[in-house]
Amino acid sequence: MAEDALPDTESTQTQTQNSQVEWSQNNTPAVIPTIWGRLYSTKVSIKGAGCWKKTDRRNPEYYDLIQAEFTLGRALNCTFVMKKDIIKEDIIRNVSKQHFVMKRDLSEPLSPAIITDMSYNGTFVNGEKVGKGNSRVLDDSDEISVTHPAMKIFIFKDLLKNEQDQVPDEISKKYYISRTLGQGACGVVKLVYDKTKCTMHAMKIIKKSRLTNGQINSLNNPEKIMNEINIMKTLQHPCIITTEEVFDSQEAVYIVLELMQGGELFDRITKQGHLSEKLTRFLFRQMVLAVKYLHSQGITHRDLKPENVLLESKEDDTIVKITDFGLSKFVGEHTFMKTMCGTPLYLAPEVLRANGQRCYGPEVDVWSLGVIFFICLVGYLPFSGDYKELSLHNQIMSGRYRYSEAHWRGVSLQGKLLMKRMLTVNVARRITLDQILDHAWMQDAEVIQRVERLLSQTLQVKDFCQLTVSTNSDQENNSNADNVTVIRILAKTKRALSDSYSSCEPIPKKMRMEVCPEFEKYDTSSTSSLYSSE
Repeated sequence: MAEDALPDTESTQTQTQNSQVEWSQNNTPAVIPTIWGRLYSTKVSIKGAGCWKKTDRRNPEYYDLIQAEFTLGRALNCTFVMKKDIIKEDIIRNVSKQHFVMKRDLSEPLSPAIITDMSYNGTFVNGEKVGKGNSRVLDDSDEISVTHPAMKIFIFKDLLKNEQDQVPDEISKKYYISRTLGQGACGVVKLVYDKTKCTMHAMKIIKKSRLTNGQINSLNNPEKIMNEINIMKTLQHPCIITTEEVFDSQEAVYIVLELMQGGELFDRITKQGHLSEKLTRFLFRQMVLAVKYLHSQGITHRDLKPENVLLESKEDDTIVKITDFGLSKFVGEHTFMKTMCGTPLYLAPEVLRANGQRCYGPEVDVWSLGVIFFICLVGYLPFSGDYKELSLHNQIMSGRYRYSEAHWRGVSLQGKLLMKRMLTVNVARRITLDQILDHAWMQDAEVIQRVERLLSQTLQVKDFCQLTVSTNSDQENNSNADNVTVIRILAKTKRALSDSYSSCEPIPKKMRMEVCPEFEKYDTSSTSSLYSSE
């Protein structure tokens, strides 16, 4: 808190002497508290004329917010007590013992302040009633009123850094922009909070085409960006990431997505070294169901990898969701896939064989699932540029995956057979998605029941046909907004595998994006969703 009145000189000198004695005794530097916010009294403005009594200048003009919780009300245990010597009595009569509480999670970087209405007569933010038991996110310069919208008592000042001014007004009015979750060559992902619902989301921001050395950056090609958006708008499945809103502007697109707090499958594998067959079966069944749904909609993902498989929670019993559709393509009756795209480590042989000229089909996703399956069970890559016997290109073309007896010793025979069926070079002989679901290794009644129960609980009811796509041209007040595309991406950086499941065999210590000479023609400059030119 700060007061306008100057402190008594003698008292100040005594306090200074005591401080010096205390310093000499403890020899410990004083801890300066973090002030995360400030409540400016409206008594000095016309807006606050209806609340405050005209008192002397000893009452502070603002209140520093240091503790994680601030309460206001008539009760003496509130942080700010509504007293009749400073607040008009007709206002106090309508104030609850605890009128509202304001909290901030100081352990979460850049988390917002959240106000909760505890009253019957109302707490208002910018003139809008919060409602008893309801909460909303506070933003910088928000006005707080009690009992009536006109009874403005405080103006909130947010002293922690946020990036509200770096997004279009249309977005900042609805969402509080928090910390960065990750970033890649084609965009950044921010943690955002819905101001009225107080729910957390991921906002993927993708800049549109920029010239690099005179060349258009294909990662940020507007056509590729809109391809991802158009695909995501059509999807409705519990194991497919949910798109909440899309904001399109001249320079960028912002896509608001559900937040997956369990992180990537990649991280789960690297943390544990490898996954048990039971857990792999539970997670893999969901992946297969998601890809089967995509294929039923005429969509081939073409970039399936552990980084693009997200987990809803940190628990083992979690829902799995597929994300990043930058390389996905609708396959109609007269549409064929020829583009050489995807992440080299997960590319199917027919993609390499096509060489941008010949066609390939949705079976490429089955191969990629096979690579993911392989990594889940044993924790290392089946194909890698680190294996010097053959080039990465030849390993994939011949289906020569690295088989470590030490790692596969604990895997069941049926698990090994399923892996081989997926990593079959001959497309005609490669197992299908339906055959995977019917495979002996997948027949676990308990797992099937768990998956069905989980999917039924999380089944989306949102009508994706009503997905909002907003453009700056539709809004006069947003002409100067920064244009950015928002989509769910997590940073894909080079991260080492856990050494807890190592062997004496020379296997790679990293699962990472690799760019080998024979793959330089593939666009692998992004460690997130890739957008290749077609």
